Amino acid sequence: MEKQQSPKTDKISKAAHKRRQIKEVKTKLSNLSPTAAAEVVNDVVAGQTRKQLGGFTNFIREQGVIGVGIGLVLGIQIKAVVDTIMASFVNPVTTALLPGGGTLSAQTATVGSVKIGWGAIVYSLFTFLMVALIIYAAYKLLRLDKLKKEK
Repeated sequence: MEKQQSPKTDKISKAAHKRRQIKEVKTKLSNLSPTAAAEVVNDVVAGQTRKQLGGFTNFIREQGVIGVGIGLVLGIQIKAVVDTIMASFVNPVTTALLPGGGTLSAQTATVGSVKIGWGAIVYSLFTFLMVALIIYAAYKLLRLDKLKKEK
């Protein structure tokens, strides 16, 4: 039966093994011509680079970074459309309907000596609801819920 090593002993043996490997590689490289040694080093560096890039691409694929990026870009564009609708349609309508004129976001109420910008709050909520409605409609119309991956 083999004895199990403690984690500390295991780390030491791994470190010793690594040192032994480095020493072997140095010995082999010293016996090669400078051109052959350069080729070996280039191959090792290229292999490590491929390994690192492969890890990065796996991270991108597994974490859904591309999907998040696309969602962010689409969300920003939808927000721009909603801002245009708010500025070109909602603000003129509210200016005509609200007493005292002014846009919805400029509406305030005074309580004592404190001014409360209730119009800006309603404006933000309305903008949020419009963005959520557009995203939900696109999700349903494009049938994206049918694309859900089975686990």
